Amino acid sequence: MSKPVENTPFSNLIREIGMKLKSTADARLNELGLNSQQGRMIGYIFEHQEKGVIQKDLGEVFNRKGASITSMLQGLEKKGYIKRVTPENDERQKSIFVLEKGALLVEEFNEIFSEVEASITNALSPEETANLKSLLQKVNSSL
Repeated sequence: MSKPVENTPFSNLIREIGMKLKSTADARLNELGLNSQQGRMIGYIFEHQEKGVIQKDLGEVFNRKGASITSMLQGLEKKGYIKRVTPENDERQKSIFVLEKGALLVEEFNEIFSEVEASITNALSPEETANLKSLLQKVNSSL
């Protein structure tokens, strides 16, 4: 017997929604040989590379440990989407840049993520959408 929706814990609803969104994005990005995390990472690097992106930045933005970020970067580098460059003035940190092959995909990523984002609020009115965003931001900042 399934639980009535009103008795479903918030954490279960949030996890289920997150899994559905990730699955939808991954299905589209798999056509490009990537997953949603890799797509978001390439997009982030592309948008911030003028300021300089280092591995530590990615760990903070994506809430991942160093080894996980290293593994993702190695995969993206092997596929020719990014390059890591050691600056002459600081050999401890490598600057990360999106190569042309990765830059060509950024517009596609943005379209895919926009579609996924729109699917969140398709069934909501503009007022409900604003309320949902406000409530989620409030919950997020309180955690």
